[in-house]
Amino acid sequence: MDKGLPLFPIYLVDFFGSLLMIFLALSALGYARRLVRVERENVLWTYIFWLSAVLVIFSISRSVAHVLQYVFILTGLKEIWRQLAPFFGGLNSLIFTSVAVLTIYYYNMHGVIKRIEEDTLSLTLAHKQLQDTHGELHDLNLTLEQRVEKRTRQLQLSEEKFRGLFESSKDMILFCDPGGRISDINESGRDILGYGSRDEIVGRPLAIYFAEEEKWSRFYCSLGCQGHVKEFEAEFLRQDGSRLYLMITASMIADEQDRVKGYELIAKDLTHFKEVTDQLIQSENMASVGQLAAGVAHEINTPLGIILGYSQLLIEDFDEDSETHEILQIVERQTKACKRIVADLLKFSRHSVGGAQNPVNINDCVLEVLSIVEHSLNMDHVYIQRVLAEEIPEIVIDAERFRQVLVNIINNAHHAIGREGIVGVWTRFDEHCQGVEVIIADTGCGIPPEVISRIFVPFFTTKGVGKGTGLGLSVSFGIIKDHGGYIDVHSPPLDKELLAAGMNTAFHLFLPMEPQAGPDTGEES
Repeated sequence: MDKGLPLFPIYLVDFFGSLLMIFLALSALGYARRLVRVERENVLWTYIFWLSAVLVIFSISRSVAHVLQYVFILTGLKEIWRQLAPFFGGLNSLIFTSVAVLTIYYYNMHGVIKRIEEDTLSLTLAHKQLQDTHGELHDLNLTLEQRVEKRTRQLQLSEEKFRGLFESSKDMILFCDPGGRISDINESGRDILGYGSRDEIVGRPLAIYFAEEEKWSRFYCSLGCQGHVKEFEAEFLRQDGSRLYLMITASMIADEQDRVKGYELIAKDLTHFKEVTDQLIQSENMASVGQLAAGVAHEINTPLGIILGYSQLLIEDFDEDSETHEILQIVERQTKACKRIVADLLKFSRHSVGGAQNPVNINDCVLEVLSIVEHSLNMDHVYIQRVLAEEIPEIVIDAERFRQVLVNIINNAHHAIGREGIVGVWTRFDEHCQGVEVIIADTGCGIPPEVISRIFVPFFTTKGVGKGTGLGLSVSFGIIKDHGGYIDVHSPPLDKELLAAGMNTAFHLFLPMEPQAGPDTGEES
């Protein structure tokens, strides 16, 4: 005991140090508990809490052991302490083992927590991206209806523009399927082809509208090989059988794999243009031939006059029953026939002397001519059908020359019929054009398409040798042109009334109401 007295201060410090350790351990445990309450899921705070709890147990165990040690030593009960000391030592060892296990467990948990945190970060980023995507989808969903509506309006506007162009175009626009059958056609195309409805055309092969099979073969081959055809000229057949002259531009419609889906065509009707062009060419030809004919006529007219004069003088010197008298009469008749041909040449060249232009009733002119030619027509059982309009106003023309036109055309109709037929004559007043129309039609054989464009060419005739000079229609054309009018020919006729009457050819003579300048005049040689 005496030996131990000098160590009393150390024992005292150890005693109070043990109490202080207990206090500090309890304080740490309380602080750790508050941290755990704030963040219950924080593993670090949980680890510190349990570590503090173990340290509290350790501090209490150690302090109690030291206190009991001092008490037993001071009271002389060292044997009891020797027996209790191993228990306190084992308890402390167990506590330190628990601290080690807890620390090792925390280290492993720390790795797990780190991976969990990394996964959590990835999930957080993914969640953020998902939120951003969700926001974009939400915005897109809000504007989707507006976008669809806007796109629909654009498509509708585009379709309306195409449909407007398709329907309002004056040219023929049509679409075909890969087999060449018409799948759609605009109204202008329907009108050009002469059909009453689109359904009559849709589904029919395009090839049947080509007047010439060879043209269709060339067109279809070029379209298939090149994929397009530009300014291809061809004749088309209308519903009534008449022909149209069209200029076609076409292209092939293909999909992404270059497979043919169909064809689109645009055709411009050049029929009137071609007719006008042909008339201009014909007029130029007629003018050139007219100049030549005028020169020839003047040169021939003088010797013909001399032959006619001497033959007439010689006839008076021979008896009527003599052969010479008969021969001279033949010479006289043939000379007069030659003079008539020369006169036709002069009329054709517009160098004959024209009569005065006066107000004339067309119906009166027609009736006068019909009364003259009717007898010869009836002999061949050719009868005249008259459909004359009432109250036709008078027009200013050269009546004599106009009668010559009527005679020429009616005679041509007679030749076309031969025997047993009808010649129809119609007169009409056209208020829109302010003119009079005279139609002369017949039930004859008609005019072939390859011939109809040449009938007004001078000296062109389909009659046999000795039956015509080919100047009748040329002279008639010139007379009508002199009066400011024109002649149209259709075989078969386009007028339904004429078709119903059985007519195969129709001549339309148009004369304006306003008086025209007379023909050029010149003295006949």
